[in-house]
Amino acid sequence: MPKKNPLGKEKRKHRRIKVNLSVIYRVARPTALRMSIGNHETRATMLDLSIGGIAVLTNYDIPQGTQLLIKFTLFSVETEDVIFYGPMNISGEVRYNMPLGANEYRLGIYFKHIDKEDQEQIAQFIKSQIAHFLPA
Repeated sequence: MPKKNPLGKEKRKHRRIKVNLSVIYRVARPTALRMSIGNHETRATMLDLSIGGIAVLTNYDIPQGTQLLIKFTLFSVETEDVIFYGPMNISGEVRYNMPLGANEYRLGIYFKHIDKEDQEQIAQFIKSQIAHFLPA
């Protein structure tokens, strides 16, 4: 889970927002894990997002340090339009794995390699969501 300093303040560099979106991932490394769970793309639910990483809900017990290839598209529903951001292809690393029971795991994933354009689109998406849900 996120680390806090002794005063209880958040140590994350980037603000996260809660989301409920689909994400596709595939294990890149270690090879032994990729072979044991299969070398295929797996669907998960993105729970939160920042320009530095995501948290996902998955059915696989993926250990800390595992390298993942992640794909997703963000979208925002505006008054009469839908705005799409992406598709994004990002390399990430599992920073934590929290078992939730019933064969579910919450993974915290740090973006290791992300294109500048994808990072800018994530920042725009977060900004739009914050602006949309803040009182006027």
